[in-house]
Amino acid sequence: MAAAMKRVAREVSVHLFRVEPAGPRFLMLRRLPQRGGFWQSVTGAPFHGETEPDAAAREVREETGFDVRATIRPVGVTYSYALDPRTAHRWEEIYGPGVASIAVVAFAAEVPHWLDPVLDPREHDAFVWCGYDEAMELLDWPIEADAVDGRRQALRMTARAVEQPLA
Repeated sequence: MAAAMKRVAREVSVHLFRVEPAGPRFLMLRRLPQRGGFWQSVTGAPFHGETEPDAAAREVREETGFDVRATIRPVGVTYSYALDPRTAHRWEEIYGPGVASIAVVAFAAEVPHWLDPVLDPREHDAFVWCGYDEAMELLDWPIEADAVDGRRQALRMTARAVEQPLA
């Protein structure tokens, strides 16, 4: 029997937004309490052989039900976070030996203003559409604290992208 393929040691992060008359609104998702209970954008790992844009669109579809293939775009932000060495045995089971950090590529995608997400109940238990300041305040990543600055930079770049027409 072949060994199980390990997870790819990189991630995508996708900030979803919608344009409303009062201004752009950003989607924040709350992780289940047993998975941290914090607020975040859509995140996930590519499959082996999957491109980051394809992984980002797939993760959005899985976590929210939205099809963003036509509107997804990179925001020019990449960052990484360190895996906790105290739990190296767990990370080795997930990623294989020698992985100490995870690289993240950030994206933005627009969704229609009249749609709300259909959450994957295995990952999130709540959502909120909020303005930039509230989204920035909610955005947290306590498990990988060194990723918070990168995630906030991605949200800033998404807010700027709202002002630019999609190609």
